[in-house]
Amino acid sequence: MGERAAAAMSARRPNVVLFVSDQQRADTIAAGGVSGIRTPHLDWVADDGALFHRAYCPYPICSPSRMATLSGLYPHTNGMVANHQMRPGCDLMRYPQGVRNLGDYLGELGYLRGYAGKWHLGSGAARPGFPDFWSGSGDIDVDRRAQNMVLRLTRQIGVPIGGKEHGFEPDPARYDRTTSVGPSLLPLAQHPAFFHMDHAADWVRARRGDDRPFCLVYSCHEPHPPYTSPEPFHSSYDPDDMELPPTWKDPGGPALLAHRQAEQLRVVTDWNERAMRAMRAAYWGAVTYVDHLVGRLVTALLDAGKWDDTLFVFFSDHGEMLGYHGLAAKGAVMYEDLMRVPLVIRPPGGLGSPHRCQRLVSLVDLVPTIVRMCGGQPSPDLQGVDVGALALGGDEPLNQGVAGEFHSVNWTDPLHPLRMWVGERWKYVESQDGSDELYDLQEDPLEVHNRIDSPDHQAPLAESRRALRRWLETTSDPWPRVPQPPPRPAALARPIE
Repeated sequence: MGERAAAAMSARRPNVVLFVSDQQRADTIAAGGVSGIRTPHLDWVADDGALFHRAYCPYPICSPSRMATLSGLYPHTNGMVANHQMRPGCDLMRYPQGVRNLGDYLGELGYLRGYAGKWHLGSGAARPGFPDFWSGSGDIDVDRRAQNMVLRLTRQIGVPIGGKEHGFEPDPARYDRTTSVGPSLLPLAQHPAFFHMDHAADWVRARRGDDRPFCLVYSCHEPHPPYTSPEPFHSSYDPDDMELPPTWKDPGGPALLAHRQAEQLRVVTDWNERAMRAMRAAYWGAVTYVDHLVGRLVTALLDAGKWDDTLFVFFSDHGEMLGYHGLAAKGAVMYEDLMRVPLVIRPPGGLGSPHRCQRLVSLVDLVPTIVRMCGGQPSPDLQGVDVGALALGGDEPLNQGVAGEFHSVNWTDPLHPLRMWVGERWKYVESQDGSDELYDLQEDPLEVHNRIDSPDHQAPLAESRRALRRWLETTSDPWPRVPQPPPRPAALARPIE
């Protein structure tokens, strides 16, 4: 542990700031060795903290991964096994009653708690665990349109928005529906992520002179498609400079979809190079926009005199296929592109030098880690482990493997249940449709060769299956039994007015 971090940790309860991006791949931070991408603010944070190269999300879709991360409980335990959406049937996947989250645990330690931006946990305008401040928008995160802060703003400036009323509309004159690429209709200062950051930064600056510890979660939509960042970020990368994904023509991805018929995932093997490069350039532009927002939040903490008293955590809820394995978007696959996410933890006071951690961690580990680093005692019910030693510069393996799961994209959508176990070398994916997978991540890091039927790889397959069975038993996962959604109703249970 760095001397500054040790002093800061022992002085008093640190503030906690979580920055959550959406659908961001692990290979999108320059400090992690990615050439060409511009992430100066994240690089600055990572150079004084720990950057995790093998951090995994528990689920490759938004709501279940977010709920598992905030609760420290896997989806099959906390009950949120699919996305919440404001459409019939999908709106029945609600925030699980009785489930505590990070905000609840820190509230018991005397923390002020606020949440800004995307929530997507099916509780309307309520933010369980975060009662002191909120900034929200979109039909999934309010009870009434009057609560939608972005909608109020766009009405004032005369820019119509529709759909889910998030404000992510592209400029129709420049939008390509095939690639989901086009600049935002809203300018930078009025863009939803920028707007919510205004509120979050104001709340942080209001903490100047207030010695009470606080927890803030800020969550943006980017780089989730549509790739409609505001200028100048949208056009900040030249498509001609983008490399094509090395597994773009891999038939393995489309073959899995033929089994699973998974919603949201798209086969893009028939795209031309120009379209592929345009999508990747727009995605990188959105990542650099995320980095700009990170810089704004760090600046607010510095301005408030809170930076060195703050545990700062950056991560994404899940990844994005981005043309790898011939696929785009997300859904019922467990490729590294979707399951591995960026994770940077800068402890209070900083480490004083970069720590690049290769150990396995899960986002489910964040709650017990943060609670312990804040001086609390993690609940024995939590299913993650405390990886604080790694965040403070250590290198001892704390997880022998990490797990992932999948049920369906949205509640009442067709089921495609999966379970995943990733160890130091092998990844095993178990299905219910005969499309099991086994990859040697050491020899085949791009996951091109599925060894599930290879006679030469039955030993690692058997060990992976045993490890998965141990995890299923430890977490009381009833797999292969999974929750069955009700018939899809004809109308919303809770319409937005």
